[in-house]
Parts: sequence; structure tokens; C-alpha cells
Amino acid sequence: MTTTTTTTTTPTTFPATAAHAATARRSGADISARLTGAAALGFGATVVAQNIIRGGAAPANDAPATEVLTHYADHRALTFVLVSTFVVGGLSLATFLGGAARQMLTSVRRGWAITGVVGAVGVLGLFAVLVSSEEALSVMAGRDQPDVSAIEAVWTLHNSIFTVLLLSIAVALLGLSRGGVAAGITPRVFDRLAPIGSGLLVVGTLAGPAIAAGENMAFFGVSVVGFAVWLAFLSTTGVRLVRSAGAR
Repeated sequence: MTTTTTTTTTPTTFPATAAHAATARRSGADISARLTGAAALGFGATVVAQNIIRGGAAPANDAPATEVLTHYADHRALTFVLVSTFVVGGLSLATFLGGAARQMLTSVRRGWAITGVVGAVGVLGLFAVLVSSEEALSVMAGRDQPDVSAIEAVWTLHNSIFTVLLLSIAVALLGLSRGGVAAGITPRVFDRLAPIGSGLLVVGTLAGPAIAAGENMAFFGVSVVGFAVWLAFLSTTGVRLVRSAGAR
């Protein structure tokens, strides 16, 4: 008696090839280096624009409530502009974080990259509260009988939030720069510059009560230097990412 054995062949699953990966990149499956760099540059540009728009006409931190009331009553359109730039800046920052984290988390400094992302999320959250306080001031100033004491309270809160925001920027700068250097998307000079810039930003937070009250504004000037380092990080990293995409 002859026994016939039937062999069933199971199809073999092969891993994705380089061609498949290239197709995925072309189809926009993830955030590209070019988009990541453009988002960094876009976020930096909106931050500069916001400070120019706000700084040119905004009352001083220690301005009387009546002056703050008059400013927001006369500049309601300016609040709409600031909200619009916040939307653009927020989307840009989120896109930059997504694309940059994808590269930084494969480096030897994953912990620093995560630290930077935490700081940047804090930046986005606190800046949202800051813009919300601008909206509240604009709404209260536009009422028939605005409450001057409420205006004063919200203005003080607005200034206080800004000083706390500086700490989140410091954390984002330190973590993202170290992660970026390790991933090759940030110039190595930021291994030295970022800790200095972060330290200067922290000075602004530590002096927050005085700065919010409009006193000892020299400490605010110190934090501005750290803020410039943050902008330099965004611009140089953004340019490097865009150029790296063009070289491929």
C-alpha cells in the first residue's frame, strides 16, 4: 500500500524593502524633514511677529488699570491678529515637535529629547493661557461698564503667566537642542549655547514676581538674551532640516 503525503506550502511574508519605504515617504506617510524644518522656521517667525505686534503698543507691566483698559478698548483688532498668529504658531510647533521627535528618539539622547518635548508642550499650553488672557482683557474692555479692578487682576495674571512660560522655554531649549545635536539636526555649538540660554531664561522665572509688577526689569532683559538663543535654535535647526531634505 502506497501512502501519498501532501505538503502545504505557507506563503512567506517578507519584510518591507527600501522601495516600499521610499513609496511610503513619497505618499506622505509621516512628517518629512522638509516639513519639520519649515515648521520650526514658521514657529520662530510667528513668535517674532507676535512680540513685535504686542511689544510696540502694549502697556508696561506696572501700567495703571485705566491705561490697560484704554489700550484693549482701542486695539480690539490687534487681539484677533494675535489669536491668528497663535493658531499658526501652535500648529507649526506641534508639527516641528512631531517631526523632530521622530529623529531625536532614535539617537543616543532619547531622554533629553523627551525632556525637550515635555518643555515644548508646556510652552504651547502656557501660551494658550496667555493668549486667552489677552482675549479676556479685550472682551472686558469692550463692555459698556468695564470693571477696572477685574482688568487689573487679569493684567497682573497675564504678566505672571509670561514669567512662568520662560521656564518651559528653558526646558524645551535644553532638551530639544541636546537631542537635536545627537540626531545631527542641530549645530553642535548648541551643546554649549543651550545650557547658557536656558539658565538665562530661568532667571526671568525666578524674578517673576518682580517682573510681573514692573520692577527690576533688568532681570527681564537677561531672560531676553536666553529667548534669543531659543530663536537661534529654531532657525538653525529648521534651516538644517530643510537643506538636508533638499540634498536627498
